[in-house]
Amino acid sequence: MKDSIVMDIRKIRDALESFDKSDFHYKTSFYMCLDGFPSGCCGDTSNLLGLFLKNAYGKDSMYISGKGLGNNREKSHAWLLCDGYIIDITADQFNSIGYNLDNVIVSTSSDFHESFSRIDKHEINYDSLYNTPISNVLHKVNERIRNLTPAIFPKHS
Repeated sequence: MKDSIVMDIRKIRDALESFDKSDFHYKTSFYMCLDGFPSGCCGDTSNLLGLFLKNAYGKDSMYISGKGLGNNREKSHAWLLCDGYIIDITADQFNSIGYNLDNVIVSTSSDFHESFSRIDKHEINYDSLYNTPISNVLHKVNERIRNLTPAIFPKHS
């Protein structure tokens, strides 16, 4: 994956970390998660990243959800697959249960992601995401990044 895309993904992670829960729409996991980002935010984050990659780079992504991690059959997680790359900016939420995962993963393989006993995937429905609070969160994230690095995310009129 191009370095510029990976850099933008890292900026999105940094921006999401910089918000308070109360900055987000109440119907998103960014607001509802008791422990705050990234815990429990993997689904909405994956959709947000998918929408970003489509808007900024014209790239389609697959939404991947895994269930059954180690001995816990109910433990679940979500991430993206884009151009053969696993993209995950919330995997580090599992560090609290013994994993040692980076806060941004962009890789063609991952033992962690392959360790789920059940994997489901589907194409992201971009049209439906535009009408959800996730689109608003992406707008907020872009604004936060734009305020820090104006040349990276130019404002559109």
